[in-house]
Amino acid sequence: MRLKIAKESLLNVLSNVVGAVERRHTLNILSNVKIQATEQALIITGSDLEVELVASTTLAEGACIQAGQTTVPARKLVDICKSLPAAALIDLQITEDQRCILKSGNSRFVLGTLPAEDYPLLTTENTQGTHVQVTERELKRLFEKTAFAMAVQDVRFYLTGTLLEIDQNQLRAVTTDGHRLALCETLVESNATQLVQAIVPRKAVAELQRLLSIEDDNLTLLIGRELLNVMIQAPSRDKEQGEITVRFTTKLIDGKFPDYRRVIPRGGDKNVLITHDVFKQSLQRVAILSNEKLRGVFLNFNADSLQLRANNPEQDEAIEDLAIQYNNTPMEMSFNAQYILDVLGVLDGDDVSMTMSESNQSVLVQDPNQNNQTYVVMPMRV
Repeated sequence: MRLKIAKESLLNVLSNVVGAVERRHTLNILSNVKIQATEQALIITGSDLEVELVASTTLAEGACIQAGQTTVPARKLVDICKSLPAAALIDLQITEDQRCILKSGNSRFVLGTLPAEDYPLLTTENTQGTHVQVTERELKRLFEKTAFAMAVQDVRFYLTGTLLEIDQNQLRAVTTDGHRLALCETLVESNATQLVQAIVPRKAVAELQRLLSIEDDNLTLLIGRELLNVMIQAPSRDKEQGEITVRFTTKLIDGKFPDYRRVIPRGGDKNVLITHDVFKQSLQRVAILSNEKLRGVFLNFNADSLQLRANNPEQDEAIEDLAIQYNNTPMEMSFNAQYILDVLGVLDGDDVSMTMSESNQSVLVQDPNQNNQTYVVMPMRV
């Protein structure tokens, strides 16, 4: 195989797949990317057997001197490309003894390779499954508004991902770590005849957030029994290079997500309306003197006023009073400040609504002007 290509063009394709590659893997070949060159196209694949990314782009005439395929160390190749001058031209060649020689200007690098035939690929399902048509912007929004509430490390492995639920023409993203819950939904077109649920792993969610743009281009999600597939058109930073097509595939988490509907509190009789930015900034200030481990902040609700209070074992204390809209019985609750701040970080409106019932019951947090985002936060037990 031999290929002559501009540094930026190669790096553009590489950058779309390298996120799937683990630096250390039990299979050495999965530290590599698979490179395939034909007269018409360059195809690069990165995988960790959970997430697989395949990026392809058309090649200029004469760029492929000899067609072929191989695998080379992913991070080393990316670092080499990044270190070359901006307008560098790369001559990449696989020799008969299966060494990868990369030349550019006065630089010459020799990389070890492994056979492309040994590169493990996720089993591609057929086209059977649930097809969901959604815009890039909306899919990205679903993940961005909910990803923070995924569990990080939990024996309940099904909580370490995002639930995608298709209910006729509604697509919902739901996450929870047992202390808080985030739900965001949007209208889509789908062929679902019944409720469909799929749990997308944390790493796959992060990669999708990175790949998706805020354009209104339509995507088709294919949700099968074990895999989720989607094709994404990634823009190129190189003006002379065409669009890059990325085929994203991820294994789904095999587990049953808890019934999130039972967690969402209903019938709360105490409603608070707070100015978003004022509440967020006050909470950030008061949390400075909270217990570093528990991050607990007390919220004391009185008629049209809220007092935020925090203290710690060093006898430090912070108190701040806010004007709010509240006309019910006084109530005091304690929350992990970060849990509330995470919710405030994804709400875009000017005001925040909190609906409560008892001081030891979970609280519903919403933007009063947005009914497609719902957040639930459990109070701390005092």
